[in-house]
Amino acid sequence: MKFGSTVAGSSTRKEKLPKKQKSKEGEDIISKLPESLISRILSFLPTKDAVRTSVLSKIWVYRWTSITKLDLDDSVFYNYSPKKMKTGGKRKHNFVNFVNRALLVTKTSSMESFSLVMANKYDASLVNTWISSILSRNVNNLLMHSQFGFNFSAFTSHALYESSYLLEELVLKCFSDISYCDITVPPSCVYFGHLKILKLSGIAFHIDSCIFVWPRLSLPVLKKFETMNCIWISEKHVTLEAPLLESVFIEQDRSSVSHEPRSCAIKFKVLDLKEFTYCGYGISQYITLSDPSSAKNASATIILNQCENRVPETGPRAFLLLKQFSQVKYLKFDGTEVLAQQKMSVLPVFGMLIHLELDLVSGEVLLGLLLKSPILKTLHFKGISKFDKELLNSTVVPYCLLSTLEVVKFGRVHGYEHELYLAKFVMENGLVLERMSFSLASHELGESKVMEDFKEKLFSFKKAGR
Repeated sequence: MKFGSTVAGSSTRKEKLPKKQKSKEGEDIISKLPESLISRILSFLPTKDAVRTSVLSKIWVYRWTSITKLDLDDSVFYNYSPKKMKTGGKRKHNFVNFVNRALLVTKTSSMESFSLVMANKYDASLVNTWISSILSRNVNNLLMHSQFGFNFSAFTSHALYESSYLLEELVLKCFSDISYCDITVPPSCVYFGHLKILKLSGIAFHIDSCIFVWPRLSLPVLKKFETMNCIWISEKHVTLEAPLLESVFIEQDRSSVSHEPRSCAIKFKVLDLKEFTYCGYGISQYITLSDPSSAKNASATIILNQCENRVPETGPRAFLLLKQFSQVKYLKFDGTEVLAQQKMSVLPVFGMLIHLELDLVSGEVLLGLLLKSPILKTLHFKGISKFDKELLNSTVVPYCLLSTLEVVKFGRVHGYEHELYLAKFVMENGLVLERMSFSLASHELGESKVMEDFKEKLFSFKKAGR
């Protein structure tokens, strides 16, 4: 009974609502919003969709021209189905007209972001015109992706450096397999005062030589630096002054590593680096830190992929790169075979290193790193290559084994004698060892006689202190 009366009362109150509070069906609420808010809303749409709002009514014809973000992607103009391949030329023409119109009629003097994505090849002078035009709008975030290489003209390069005091994010990526996107850099200091993120791919920087000036890029607030298949061509090394830089990622494929002329040396001048990653088929340039203590407590990853025709200088360059991170906490190194010809004894002490991860490593390199890592706690390697038993008999026991090493993980175990030698060496000298684990090279080994013998001998070893 009560329930029914409550519903009736609610219905009565609803009927007595003033007419002004009733919503009007079909009312155009968005058009009554402030122009600045409408512009903001349209800026979040893909530019092509924002332009489409011009057909809504007469008052909407030019409202999209106040957007602060331009997103220009030629893929939305193309349909690659076999039935429409013949219209490719027309669609390319439509995209060119669309970009020209967007740059011509947009009336904002300051552009929040500009994105230009080109899966098709366009005339280099036209692309330069587009980029230099948007740079004149005081853009904050600039992104350009191209599947084809082209050169920045002198005017476009100048426009890039002229707008450097406003850019906060710069992403330039050229994915061509046969050519780079060439950019000329002035021989003096280049200053990007507000740049926080820099991502580059397929860029060849040509730095004019000058007898009295060392090329220098000043990036006072840069946080992230990423390059893929980029080269720096100069007669002298290039210094990147980025005191707030936290993350560095450098990747090189086969073609960029073997490129001639070779890339010049790069020096990073930072204060507190958090993470560093190098991944490639070799190292085509010397990479150094102005002060190794700037990577204190950081993590460093160096991955050198297997390659038949590796750059001859890769070994010395990798060795020098490793020396830069003597104060990191975490170190991963794949491709340690390039260190085989280097004198491990001249490595600095890795006084802060607590975690070391290696791939297939030789006994000499492994012991050399352990001897230089006095507070190491965790060691993980994906295989140990064959070595003479005398290596372990004649070596000094690493200090970390006697004092700090708690976890050792053997990877890709085959049940070989030299693997047993190393396991025995670790067990007999690991005074604080808590766990030692093994992963097999294949599942079939788990049931083999070889592995049964391996486990039997392993369990016969005495642990240190017992």
